Amino acid sequence: MSVRLGVVALVLALCAVSVQSQVWSYVSQSFSLVRSDTLEGADYELLANVTSRDGGENYEERLYPSARWACTARTQPKTESSPTRSMFMNLFRYFSGDNSDKKEIDLTVPVSTFVQQRENDVTYYESCLVLPAKIQSKSPKPNNPSVFLEDKPEAVILTRRSGGYFITDNAWEEEAVALKKILKEKEAEADFSGYYRNGYDAPMRIFNRRNEVWFRKTGATAEKAIADYKKRQAEKAPLTTTAAEAAVEAAKPAAAATTAADDKKKPAEETKKTEETKKPVEETKKTEDKKKVEETKKTEETKKPEAAQNRE
Repeated sequence: MSVRLGVVALVLALCAVSVQSQVWSYVSQSFSLVRSDTLEGADYELLANVTSRDGGENYEERLYPSARWACTARTQPKTESSPTRSMFMNLFRYFSGDNSDKKEIDLTVPVSTFVQQRENDVTYYESCLVLPAKIQSKSPKPNNPSVFLEDKPEAVILTRRSGGYFITDNAWEEEAVALKKILKEKEAEADFSGYYRNGYDAPMRIFNRRNEVWFRKTGATAEKAIADYKKRQAEKAPLTTTAAEAAVEAAKPAAAATTAADDKKKPAEETKKTEETKKPVEETKKTEDKKKVEETKKTEETKKPEAAQNRE
């Protein structure tokens, strides 16, 4: 009996070690997941980094250029919890191949969800992921009718980075209220009718997470920033064209030299081809001449006996 109990105890101990090893392996993998800074993110230009005089609260002013995003939207009663998880899964399936091209698309960051309280105690949610730069101009269509592609215009955003594990609506609301309090003192043109929840990390990442609440900046200042950005982009375009034209011009001498070399080769190649063509003709002629000589010789040899007989 004691032997059996010992065997059972040993088996249980081995199972416990195995389970502990699997759990530790899972935790290790969770910490070694791809960081958000290695994924392609929504491009932006930093306009200002605003810091208070006492060195306390600070925030950033960014300009996001126009871009195409994959989005899904939903409206539901304010009393219900946000549907962002199921909305993200719709976007994730699109990126995983549920699209007209049936091809996987590289995931991007952040997962950006616009939240706005509307009449009749309902909340509007719109979750989006920016499409990678390489497919911005030619994007596959979603198969799911609840997912749509939207070309969003330029926008000036006011935000700050926050750590922590934002898994509840209350966590996002608290950060939105805190940032709103700071912006109200310094940003008269901020739009507080709604805000964006932006997550950059997978749920299994526990530490060093990046979360951001965005408020849009409107008014004359934002419009000027966007106009200046467009002007800079327009000035860059001719420079890019000039560089391309210069590359073409630089390639012309090399192309001309190659053409000249090819032209020199052509007469020699044609002469060689002509000589090669003549050889079979000359050989055929020699063969025919040889045959004629042999036939003439045979004819003469045949005539000799006949002439001898006639003499006799």
